[in-house]
Amino acid sequence: MCLVKVLTCCVVVSAHPAVADPFSNMTGSWNGSGWARQSPQGPKETVRCRITNTYDVATNTLAVAGRCAVPGRKLTMSGTLNGKDGAERITGRWSNPDGIGSAGIVGIQRGNIVAFNFSAIDPETGRNLSQNVEWRISGDTLLLRSTDRTNPTVAMSKIEFAR
Repeated sequence: MCLVKVLTCCVVVSAHPAVADPFSNMTGSWNGSGWARQSPQGPKETVRCRITNTYDVATNTLAVAGRCAVPGRKLTMSGTLNGKDGAERITGRWSNPDGIGSAGIVGIQRGNIVAFNFSAIDPETGRNLSQNVEWRISGDTLLLRSTDRTNPTVAMSKIEFAR
């Protein structure tokens, strides 16, 4: 389910103004709402999310846990994002037991943006759920946007978070 990927994106959706290492500013509780679609041709569904991020400075790891709701169902999620001091590259692991299971994440952190590619196969349909994900931070607002990797002109989600 592409919606599950969008929820995966929520893992990084929390930060303050532009910094060289945004993970340290992502700590806290975040509430978000917006829309997401399960497939490039599918309708937009209303999404509401609550996530809590915990940053471990010793390992430069951001741990994320939360829940999202769409009409008729709730989804639990958790994940970790790992960075290295002074490096832009990030890696991580995402888990959504209500959908895709567990998947790896690879991307970058730069200024007020965290971006990554996400790829998974829907266990129910066999459909490729690959997306490009971006979080853009401005003050206490975080904007999450994603596009379909096979056709980046197709928007898959837009969710705005606030502390």
